[in-house]
Amino acid sequence: MNKSRGEGSFVNLPPFAAKLYDGMMQADATKMQYREIAQDLVSRMESGRLLDIGTGPGHLLSEIHKLNPKIELYGLDISSSMIGQAGRNLIDLQVDLQCGNIRATNYKSDYFDTVTCSGSFYLWDRPIESLDEIRRILKIGGAALLYETHRDINKQELWYKMQENLKGDNLIRKVLAPRFFIKQIGMTYDKKEIAEIIEKSSFKRNYAIEDMTIYNLPVWVRVKLEKCA
Repeated sequence: MNKSRGEGSFVNLPPFAAKLYDGMMQADATKMQYREIAQDLVSRMESGRLLDIGTGPGHLLSEIHKLNPKIELYGLDISSSMIGQAGRNLIDLQVDLQCGNIRATNYKSDYFDTVTCSGSFYLWDRPIESLDEIRRILKIGGAALLYETHRDINKQELWYKMQENLKGDNLIRKVLAPRFFIKQIGMTYDKKEIAEIIEKSSFKRNYAIEDMTIYNLPVWVRVKLEKCA
């Protein structure tokens, strides 16, 4: 049996761990990261249904709602504890939250205008099947926008930029956040690997991988996957 890339660690995540993770996401730098991703998403859609895969505590959905309350929000996460935490964080919003795996969902075909995820694609155990499922649930003319870090980076430069971003945060976050992020980067794909995965999926003729900087960190790519007729 192949080792899980990360899904297995989250399926049975205890509630206290979800709450601890939520606390780590309260850093100003992380909040700005979600805000900038939300701004990019909202600039591409005025209304319609948006699904956030690996929604975690729901912070991206919250930022999207602040920018455009007309967008119908959906969140999917493999961890029931994370969905519970998201439900508490988003209690005042009308959001459809489900616990499940993007590899096989119960959403209708041709349902979403936009599907997104931020920093979870590298954890999917079966990314090709998951991309095919995303295409199924997207409307024709819709797009998936995956915001992912990648390994093609200068780690020393990244460390310095993270220290700049965390100047106003408490000591624990200043110490833990860079180490956590650098470790995550080491687990991610490089850009060539991302392209190779997409080339094996039903998006193989309709995709783009674009470099981008999010909150001062030039370690991101925007993966755009379009569902054409």
